This record gives sequence, C-alpha cells and structure tokens, in this order.
Amino acid sequence: MKKYLCSLVCMLCILCSAVIASAEQAEWKATNYDFNKIEKIYIDDNILIDDDDIELSDLSALKIRQSLEENQKYIKKYRIVHNKDLADAILSVKLLNWGTHEYWVEPKVVTETKTISHTDKNGKTSSISIPVTTTEPGYSYYTQSFSAKFELVDKQGKTIFERIDTREDTKRAYDMFNRASKDFYKDVNSLK
Repeated sequence: MKKYLCSLVCMLCILCSAVIASAEQAEWKATNYDFNKIEKIYIDDNILIDDDDIELSDLSALKIRQSLEENQKYIKKYRIVHNKDLADAILSVKLLNWGTHEYWVEPKVVTETKTISHTDKNGKTSSISIPVTTTEPGYSYYTQSFSAKFELVDKQGKTIFERIDTREDTKRAYDMFNRASKDFYKDVNSLK
C-alpha cells in the first residue's frame, strides 16, 4: 500500500510540474531596418522595473546583471562595447513582473481495490478483494515567474527588435531569466 501510494504521489508531482511550467513570447522586428549597418552593441546592465509592486531582492538583481553579462558571449555577429556613445544599437531589459505564486490543490478521495489473502491450517489459501477509500490531503505548492521586455534600439532611440518573455515554473526565477536572456542574445545574431 505504501509503495503504491508513494508511486501515485510521485506521478502527481511530475504531472503537476509539467502543467505548471509555461513560457510565452511575443516578438517584434522592424521589417524596414537594415540590421547589417549595426556593428557594435552596448548592453545596459541597469535593469528597469516597470511596476512598483515588483520586489526584487539584491540577490536576484545581482543574478540578473550577472546573466546579462555572462550571456554576452552568445552575441557573436556584433562587437560588444562598454561605452554607449560608441554603440550602433543599445540592448536593454525591463522587468514587467517578478514574483512567487501559491497554488492550492484540493483534497482528493481515492478508492482502490485491496486484496487480502489468508492461508488456513490445511495450507489452503483464499483471498478477497475489497474497496478501500482514502483521502489524500490538500497541499500548497509554489511557482516563480517573471516577465521581461528585451529591447534593441538604434542610435536615435527607435526600437528595432523587441521581445516580451514570460515564464512560470517551480524553478528559480533568475534561472529562467538566464535562459530567456541567452535565447534573446542568440536571436539577436539572426537579425544580420
């Protein structure tokens, strides 16, 4: 019984984690812009925060800046410059959402069949199957999420490429942000 219940709980956890994880992207690219004239990109590590309700811990802010810096290696078709005035384009990030969400799973009544065997004094074995009803308790689980706007603007401040990336999972938000920034940087290469 314990083995079966443990297996059932593990399967539920796996199913819940598969349902919880989500990622959405909305992307826009200036179709009439000549991306070949961009040679140097400045990456602004000053994270803009769109909403006053976003409470970003110092650790998360540091991890975000670290992610932006470490993932620069994925921008291979452009030269990264550290002076904004020398850049042909500027890449910036604005956080639209950052937080933890709590979800409640209601208690569940489960009926399963249990077989009871008995051996009498003559060695004859008999068994009977009976329904057993148990109640799985309700529980809370937590996810983390973020939404960020990655934007590439030209020297005149005109947006030429942008993506809004929204993700939710049981993983840490800054780990998901790291993957999102890496994906965006790689896609900046495809503009040329």
